[in-house]
Amino acid sequence: MGQTSTEAKREVEQTRAHLGETLEALQLRAKRNLDVKTQLQTNRALQAGIGALVLIVTGFAVFGYRTRRRRSTAEQLVRKLKLNDLRARLEDFRDDTKAWASAQRRIVKADGKKVEVQSKESIGRRLLISAAEAALTALAAGYARRLISGSSTPHERGHAAVSKKR
Repeated sequence: MGQTSTEAKREVEQTRAHLGETLEALQLRAKRNLDVKTQLQTNRALQAGIGALVLIVTGFAVFGYRTRRRRSTAEQLVRKLKLNDLRARLEDFRDDTKAWASAQRRIVKADGKKVEVQSKESIGRRLLISAAEAALTALAAGYARRLISGSSTPHERGHAAVSKKR
């Protein structure tokens, strides 16, 4: 019986050693599978996926940059001169004059009086402002045409206009 208990102890010790080695191997394998650096070094699919992601992001960045650089001269000029802001101001001016005129009509109907002195002065001032804004718009349009056509002298511009009609 003494020998059998010694054999049993030896078998238990061997089983423990075997289970300890198996546990260490499993822990090492789990650590290797969860380690990002190891995965990046050994997993080809992950490497290809990250490479594709980098290429896509770079492609979008290059596409955005080239799209910005391709703006035509006219678009660049519109942005520099802020013609869209000027157009919006003219629309606001038109709306204000319509509202002012309708208010003046209501006042005249309500009072039965004519407000000629005030209206003539306001109309004159508004017409002067409108004319100045129209002149600035025409000047900007002229510069835009000159930049777009690329010609600098009247003779070249006339020739360019004739050749465009053909």
